[in-house]
Amino acid sequence: MPGLSAWGEGMEERVSADAAGQRAAASAGSAGIVKQKPLVITVHGTFAAHVDDDGEQWWQRGSAFTTALAERLSTKGIPGIEVQPFHWSGLNSDQARLGAASVLSSTLAAAKRGGRPVAVLAHSHGGNVLMEALVQRRTRKPLAAVLTLGTPFFRRRLKPLPTLIALFKVLLGLAVAPAMLMYAWMALPTALDGSRIELLVLPLMILVGVVWAFMSGTRALVRQRWAKRRARMVVDPARWLVIQSPRDEAMRLLESAVAVKPVFVSRASAHGQWVRFGTVAGVLGTIAFLFFTGSYFLAPIFEKVAQRDFGPGIIADFTFMLVIPVVFALIYAAIRLFSWTIGARLLSSLLNVSIHGGIVGAAYGGDDVYALTGVARVPPYLPGVREQRVSAATLGGIDDNAIIEAAREFYSEIVAEEVAEMTFADPDLLMKRMTDALYHNAYMRDRDIVEAVADHLARNFLNWPPR
Repeated sequence: MPGLSAWGEGMEERVSADAAGQRAAASAGSAGIVKQKPLVITVHGTFAAHVDDDGEQWWQRGSAFTTALAERLSTKGIPGIEVQPFHWSGLNSDQARLGAASVLSSTLAAAKRGGRPVAVLAHSHGGNVLMEALVQRRTRKPLAAVLTLGTPFFRRRLKPLPTLIALFKVLLGLAVAPAMLMYAWMALPTALDGSRIELLVLPLMILVGVVWAFMSGTRALVRQRWAKRRARMVVDPARWLVIQSPRDEAMRLLESAVAVKPVFVSRASAHGQWVRFGTVAGVLGTIAFLFFTGSYFLAPIFEKVAQRDFGPGIIADFTFMLVIPVVFALIYAAIRLFSWTIGARLLSSLLNVSIHGGIVGAAYGGDDVYALTGVARVPPYLPGVREQRVSAATLGGIDDNAIIEAAREFYSEIVAEEVAEMTFADPDLLMKRMTDALYHNAYMRDRDIVEAVADHLARNFLNWPPR
């Protein structure tokens, strides 16, 4: 990542009027004192994982971004902060994100036990990890501040099969729990004398299982409703700042994945599929017809052949075989008629929905029990958060030659064999190096964004704990 010194001078104003208000508020409160050293937990996005806490990536200690942030905070009355990088796999997988959210929820609970002000700074899908961690709240102590940069927040709903499983668990609990309670009550006198204790233990064990199933199913069904309340308990919306750019190509791509619904399978193509199916179905239907009626149509012919009777009778028997092409024609015509009326439209719609859903699932990494139905630029669980849009065309010093320069640098390192693990056979690494030059990864290189982040943190740290 290019250093902060690489920024050009005389950049146009990149932040909204909201940033100026934050600066003024932070300056006005700079006379305050932070009693405990604040903690800033950084959460990286997709494909940005690294095992070390210290390094050059923005979320690591000692990076250009965290160093500049600490310097700016020191001028605003926060002389020292502790940066704690949060590690997760960084895979484009909802299962990985939800698993990381569970770990982050525990991390936040542990960090807030001492009463120190804790802030979380997340980029890209790291913001989704954070959002789900807030929903899995394991402490009632709120966060001092939250910042998310370039996060496409997922809107989600439970998939059909998990929904049916959750409903079954709820119904199981409602149906079995009362019966087990009644059985345990009836068995209580016999069990108390010690002679048949198992009569009480068994229904109680079943009761515990069905109650757990009921609670598990209920949590799954009402999770979305609980999510907003839990998120608000963890962080005040006014303490959450969302920073994003309309030029962020990663966010625009994910938004387009749902918004744009091209026709992958036309109605004419679907009709052709039905026609081909009609031919196969006609042949199979005719064979089935002969199998079930062969004794009626073929037996007289076989009998006359065995008797060497080749007279007019056998010719009459053969005329009944004309029913075979009639059966084929009827099946084929019925399928073509179905295709012409509704079948082609239905098949093309189903295939287009399935293909589009697969593309969205691959782009979103939707491999868990939730269907990711779209993205939003503000957290759906927490309406009313502060939002700041970066409108400059040169966000983070990006120019027209940035991608070309990144490719040239990457190629030079391969030729010079300076980095042994970098080869042309490593497309993920190549993509990572190329995307470093794009807007989505440029937030932390922008001087005004660093200033806005410092303003938001200082204002909330100096106003902690809330009165």
